[in-house]
Amino acid sequence: MMRSQPRRLAALALGMTLAAAAQAQLSVPASNRSAVGQWLEATFPALFPPGTGQDGVSPPYTYRFYPAVGNAFGFNEGRFLVASLAQTGGQIVDLTDSICQFNAALCQAAPVNPPSSGAASDCFNPVLLQQGTTFRWDWQSSDGVVQFSTEGRVNGPASFAGQTGVIETERTVSVGTAGAPGFTSRVRDYESVENTPRGPVLLRYGSITLMDAPLAGTRTTIVNTPVNRILDFSLAVNESYTLNEVRQTTMEIPGLPAQTNTFNEAQTFTYRGQESVTVPAGTYMACKFEWTNGGRQSAGWTAKGSGLPLVITGDDGEGNPITLYIKSSSHINGQPI
Repeated sequence: MMRSQPRRLAALALGMTLAAAAQAQLSVPASNRSAVGQWLEATFPALFPPGTGQDGVSPPYTYRFYPAVGNAFGFNEGRFLVASLAQTGGQIVDLTDSICQFNAALCQAAPVNPPSSGAASDCFNPVLLQQGTTFRWDWQSSDGVVQFSTEGRVNGPASFAGQTGVIETERTVSVGTAGAPGFTSRVRDYESVENTPRGPVLLRYGSITLMDAPLAGTRTTIVNTPVNRILDFSLAVNESYTLNEVRQTTMEIPGLPAQTNTFNEAQTFTYRGQESVTVPAGTYMACKFEWTNGGRQSAGWTAKGSGLPLVITGDDGEGNPITLYIKSSSHINGQPI
């Protein structure tokens, strides 16, 4: 029986994968969380030793951790989550559908909330593109493994790739990951705003990145053709557009010849309406945008009024899911968010 526990947890993970398409239809109500703990300890005692769990809260999660075995389960907005040093490599895995298949009494059908009719333009803040504006965004991943910050300033009109009068935003990005060396880069983005009767559209012409570490002195220039329509605040709820991007990337490494590559990519962007979002920095009404690139899907929530980037979901570039939340230490023009 003891040897079968890891297999049963693996079966839960497999069930979660097979049932992924139905995830939005099931949830674990808060009133059943105690029952979930009792069921797990009775059903998988080797994984969740009865009476040894330590309860805690780490926004946006509530959890119970079993230090003797390095396993934990938790909840976030009705989702049932599991993390295990041995079974999931420390990653947080959503097993809501699987636990509901094993024990339907623990779950309920999640209400399908229709998107709000709030306009996307409610979440555009022109201050974030005004000359002289300064900002700092501090982020953390949902599992706390990734921490990074972006500190920047909006400069005066600039020229880039033949375009004049574009907005130059200069920022420093510092990234740290548990168990790996961090790195720092300096980035200049070149953008403009196209005002339409339905709302503004943010356009990006490209960027220049200078690496401080670990590849000090490396310069990467990206030119977008056509110009990227990166955030469209004129979209109606559930309205989409597709960007067929051609991206020319030139990398210059000290002592080596410059290398230029061209990438073609199609991305579809959709505005899903407004909804309430809770992050470590607080609770906000936010506009939700989704974008897909082949089989990869990401989403971002932008705060109504302030234009703050609140949450980003996607993958880490290697196919591993990741969710990033903005922290309360972030600020605009020196004012806490």
